[in-house]
Amino acid sequence: MKMNNKGFINELSKQLLLTEEKCIVINEILEDNFFISKKSKPKIIDELMNRLDINRDSAENIYDVSVRVFNGELKNKLRHPFGNKD
Repeated sequence: MKMNNKGFINELSKQLLLTEEKCIVINEILEDNFFISKKSKPKIIDELMNRLDINRDSAENIYDVSVRVFNGELKNKLRHPFGNKD
């Protein structure tokens, strides 16, 4: 299921208090990996640390918030499959 990337990036920016540019990098990393799988988490954490020049705690926080935002978007898609949120 394809998610609205712009909406996902905006929500990440809001929740993480990061620039849109950094959230675009985060989105690229997540899209390059199957980030919902627990097996991918260590690789994603390492890539976040390297590309954003951040520590492990920050990378894990970004990962956790990203999963939470993604799950929220997924729930909205399931509740409103045709985009109607009323």
